[in-house]
Amino acid sequence: MARRWMPVVATVGVAGLLAAAAVFTADRAGCAEPGSYVPVPGGVQLIGGCLNNSDLPVAPPPRNEPPHSLLGD
Repeated sequence: MARRWMPVVATVGVAGLLAAAAVFTADRAGCAEPGSYVPVPGGVQLIGGCLNNSDLPVAPPPRNEPPHSLLGD
């Protein structure tokens, strides 16, 4: 009967370890100011936090090509 509960106990144990690792990682992230979301016209904006504009990838500029015809003109 004890073998029937082994998968449940193992799953709960692994889930507990993963949760502890997530809490430990978030605690050590090193961000003194977590930031907050502020409503602005047209949506919300993140104010503060540890993310800088230089951390975000820049999208390539759009190419100005004429539209291709689907009829082969």
